[in-house]
Amino acid sequence: MSLKDFESLKSEASAWVVRLTSGEATVRDAEALKHWRELSPEHERAFREAALLWQTLEQTATPRVQQSRITRRAMLSGSIAAGGLLAAAGLSELGYLPSLNTLTADHATAVGEQKIVNLPDGSIATLDGGTAIDLDFSEKHRRLLLRTGAAMFEARAEPERPFVVAAATGTSATTGGSFAVELGPAEVSVDCLEGSISVECVNTVHLASSEAVRYSEHGVSDVTFSDAATTASWRRGFLTFRDRKVTDVVSDLNRHRKGRVVVADRAAGARRITGVFHLKRPEEILSHLESMLHLRRLDAPGGIVLLI
Repeated sequence: MSLKDFESLKSEASAWVVRLTSGEATVRDAEALKHWRELSPEHERAFREAALLWQTLEQTATPRVQQSRITRRAMLSGSIAAGGLLAAAGLSELGYLPSLNTLTADHATAVGEQKIVNLPDGSIATLDGGTAIDLDFSEKHRRLLLRTGAAMFEARAEPERPFVVAAATGTSATTGGSFAVELGPAEVSVDCLEGSISVECVNTVHLASSEAVRYSEHGVSDVTFSDAATTASWRRGFLTFRDRKVTDVVSDLNRHRKGRVVVADRAAGARRITGVFHLKRPEEILSHLESMLHLRRLDAPGGIVLLI
């Protein structure tokens, strides 16, 4: 393909990116884009370059004015219509269309989808719904970036080439073993299932099998017990929570349910719960949160649920 022809493809790809980020894209648009990208390797490369350029421009442009935070009182008084949230939220944020973050990743899953990825070194990554990862493998290193979501990694033993997963502000590394990483709203959780893991973020903590930590920009937490039977239970069709913040529970639920669940009460979001729920029955999770937190539920179009 000539340079002129490829530039023409890039122009088409840019038009697709503009359409996807316009707020007016439809599910049919997403299907048409998928078909366009599969026409040839050059189509796929043109789209990735256009999407990456768009992301760079967004990051360097003047930040948009943030929407005022919706207060609980405003919702209760009805001064803000729940339907207005649907207009403010893009279809990609609600799980109906892929986001640019997903489209430009090396491997990704849609909301509610799970996928097993065979990695170049023979290791395996199992992706939960709404997850995106990038790969950087060479003769000297094995590195992955968890952009969003949660995944379980079964790393092939290579003492001279550590298997490293970066997520948010930290990394998890092993020379061989299996572990799960989940990128939550405010912190990252790491569970060691087999072998040993070194988790680094400000400080470094070493994990053995059945141990877990969480980390944020402030550092790595103390080591806690990790139950292998419940870690990454989404692989078996369940969401299992042991003393987890409500905001974490909602984040997990949003990876498996199209739409968006929002807990408007900050104190309620900080509460901790324990429970086991079936992924195919998300309404049971919502009902449990309503009754336990004594919150009122408001349903809006597009699968948006407000707990206020």
